[in-house]
Amino acid sequence: MSMHDQRFSARPEPRWDKRRMHHVFAADGRAVVVAMDHGNTGVVPGLIGVKNAVQQVVAGGADAVMTTIGMGRVVRDELGGTGSIIALDSERSAVGYGIDAALRFGADAVQLKVFPGSPVDDKLGELRELAAMASAYGLPFLAEAIPVSFTATEAHTVANIADAARICAEAGADFIKVPFAGTVREYRAVIEAAFVPVVVLGGARLADPVDALRMASEAMEAGAYGVVFGRNVFQSADPARMVAALAKVVHDGATVASAAALLAA
Repeated sequence: MSMHDQRFSARPEPRWDKRRMHHVFAADGRAVVVAMDHGNTGVVPGLIGVKNAVQQVVAGGADAVMTTIGMGRVVRDELGGTGSIIALDSERSAVGYGIDAALRFGADAVQLKVFPGSPVDDKLGELRELAAMASAYGLPFLAEAIPVSFTATEAHTVANIADAARICAEAGADFIKVPFAGTVREYRAVIEAAFVPVVVLGGARLADPVDALRMASEAMEAGAYGVVFGRNVFQSADPARMVAALAKVVHDGATVASAAALLAA
């Protein structure tokens, strides 16, 4: 039995209904995705030179990269055969154009952020429409579920995250991106609530990159299928090495200490 099997044996091997899922997840059914869609709110450190930023994470071994449609068009050559996820988040609903634009680009999946429990706009109606449209074309749909809002961190409990994940699974999402919270044992409730693969987001940049690796390790131990990290990768001292270290955890089942050694190599 390999180290990977010993540490991360909780999740069943996935059988993808949509062929493009093989472009996002590696052959072992796990994925290290780098989120780089942050520029839709303006200039973001680490994403000013987008071609170089993508080159670094691809060199590190990212399985897929998530971008806006505009950035995706600019970095298509740098992406090469790396999986492409197009974020459809917008001020207005993307139902009228999002799936068509992603397909014309050649995306392997699309993503939408939703906020279950939000008193303002939970985006769940848009999620259901886009998920149905994506399914009609065999395009994988990633739902990013944040209880209430990004700033309402007091709402990011294991119970609320589990509810948010289940809502997205019921709406037709093929895989779900959610925050990590609690202990490994507690977080298994999130994995069990969602009957589709769960991937964990990185959130705000952590002061110590080892903490990001630890989060990834605990998420995988709980049963997650991978991670979708953004600032903790592209704002790190060496994005390529950070991706490689995450890949050691996600794909090889490496300990945090052994993965962290790559950062100092």
